[in-house]
Amino acid sequence: MGAGDMGLLRHWVYDWGGLNTQLMLWINRSMSAEWRDVARLLSALGSYWGAPVMGLLLLGWRTVKRSEPAALAPFCFGVGVLVAMLLTWTAKSAFALPRPSDLYANVMAWVLVEPDSLYGFPSGHAVYIAVVVTCLWSLGPWPFRLLLLAVAAAVGWSRVALGAHFPADVVAGYLLGGACVTATRGWAVSLKRVADERLATR
Repeated sequence: MGAGDMGLLRHWVYDWGGLNTQLMLWINRSMSAEWRDVARLLSALGSYWGAPVMGLLLLGWRTVKRSEPAALAPFCFGVGVLVAMLLTWTAKSAFALPRPSDLYANVMAWVLVEPDSLYGFPSGHAVYIAVVVTCLWSLGPWPFRLLLLAVAAAVGWSRVALGAHFPADVVAGYLLGGACVTATRGWAVSLKRVADERLATR
């Protein structure tokens, strides 16, 4: 595949025929000053630096709920988030796609976050929140699941509104995070089995 073919592929798969940039600029410019702190809060909520806290919460819920989904959730989360973030960092370096502020800072309304990595694709925040949503999905009824989806969408919006990512970065992050948890579920089940066996022999 030649350079021209690669450029055409990127134009339609990543740039969405130009819509990716147009959506980013529209979301970024449409955020009013009153919503800045909300966007920052949502962005912090979706940060993967909160993974240790989420892991501890899931371990605590496992002891309280005592159901199979609750018992498996911390293992799914631990394995899923580790694999997902490793793949995220690898993809960022491999694709080396710039962030919006690198290309459009002069026409953006807000560039309010310090990037935690040089490249933007995929969004690490979107990857992480998708891991969380996928792990928590079976722990509650449909109203709870709809809340999870709303939180994930809000975190994704915040990353675009703050000028950190293009929409395509966020969508790719959602897909990667969910896929990693799903693909590593077997490993999580095996890890849980080993942990249960060791606890039983004590």
